[in-house]
Amino acid sequence: MPTLVTWNCNMAFRKKKEQLLQHDPDILVIAECESPQSNGDWSDFSDWRWIGENEHKGLGIFARNGITLDSAFVDGDGGRYSIPVTTDTAIDLLGIWAMNDKQQPANRYIGQVYRSLQDYQDWIDSQTVVLGDFNWNVIWDESPKSPLCGNFAETVDILQSHELHSAYHTVTDTAFGNEEDATFYMHKSQDKEYHIDYIFAGGEILDSVASFSVGDYTDWIDASDHMPVICEFE
Repeated sequence: MPTLVTWNCNMAFRKKKEQLLQHDPDILVIAECESPQSNGDWSDFSDWRWIGENEHKGLGIFARNGITLDSAFVDGDGGRYSIPVTTDTAIDLLGIWAMNDKQQPANRYIGQVYRSLQDYQDWIDSQTVVLGDFNWNVIWDESPKSPLCGNFAETVDILQSHELHSAYHTVTDTAFGNEEDATFYMHKSQDKEYHIDYIFAGGEILDSVASFSVGDYTDWIDASDHMPVICEFE
């Protein structure tokens, strides 16, 4: 089973990837990264998929250690940034980067995750891992500035209907909204910490978790306002 990482790198991943590669991840979902076709040395990776409207800032899935990726054939467009892929391991992946949408406010942030899960629900099963920067926490469900097409609780309901559960909340036995480990520091301030990056997987996969960690502020804040979320399996 591969070691998985999700991280919003805050751009220029080519200059920051070595710090992450010290953890020897097999598959990485990286938000706000540049297109590997535009710049940088990507020889550390055996395969990758990338989407974006700006070659300097998109969503990438990167594989290492000989793992290969294939774009999954799915109905629907999903959220603004979502990549469904199959792998030659025991799992498939849906990588997500949820962001603001000024043109369609109902689709902003968690709304994009909700829409992706709706569009891809015929493809998603208990062997699919859904991970990325959801840009949302359940604490904001009750007070959005304008209605969303789906909030966090509704998004979790869809995931759980496919028997997918948050690795962090399963391992730590923590309720949504009560997280002690922040994955995001707004404006890089320790006083504005939130848990908004997730890895959701099936129970059989979660039973094989060997270690789970969220990057420490002092180690990663110079690189990004997000901390990497790392899940290692037996």
